[in-house]
Amino acid sequence: MFVADELVYMMQLPAFNYYPTTRLPGLMIGGRLPIHIWPRPIMWAFEWHDTSQELVLKRGEPWFYVRFEFQEPTRPVRMVEADMTPQLREYIQGLSDVTNYVSRTFSLFGIARSRRPKTLLVEKRR
Repeated sequence: MFVADELVYMMQLPAFNYYPTTRLPGLMIGGRLPIHIWPRPIMWAFEWHDTSQELVLKRGEPWFYVRFEFQEPTRPVRMVEADMTPQLREYIQGLSDVTNYVSRTFSLFGIARSRRPKTLLVEKRR
């Protein structure tokens, strides 16, 4: 799960720079999420075109890539491990499972933005 306290979009992309010996029988479906208002577990979507072939996923092989977009394109990415604070847990709970009931969840981003506490990202202390 990725979360940010500033405007950040996370793009999930197919593993375009990895060439397996056997091609997958379909396509990985990518996506783009505003992780500053929509933190949720990463899911892998696959469109299986040729169901006569097995879908074989091997440990250690990439399923997808993740890319982050900021308002300032030259800004480097800095990732930290975060605590699951009560505020973050409550916010995530309010977002969980909505994709089971609502299509086009981007229509809910405004509501999520209005419910979001000012700070969700608290770096884990070591």
